[in-house]
Amino acid sequence: MNHDKHYSSKAIEPIEVIEETIKRLDGKLDPINAYNVAQSLKYILRAGLKEGESVEKDLDKALNYLTRGVTGKWRGEE
Repeated sequence: MNHDKHYSSKAIEPIEVIEETIKRLDGKLDPINAYNVAQSLKYILRAGLKEGESVEKDLDKALNYLTRGVTGKWRGEE
């Protein structure tokens, strides 16, 4: 399978980290919150590696997904 270089440039691919983390959280988060945690991990693990995306932008996306995973709302939503 072809992988984007911003995901396959690590010794361990981000998908492996994400899958193991979600397995470990099984039953502790509902599926939607688990998805949001997975998305946050994706952005953290690729931060600054995808062409055209800054570290700050990726980390901001990660924080937004993590906030939604914890609170059920995007940052800034009331």
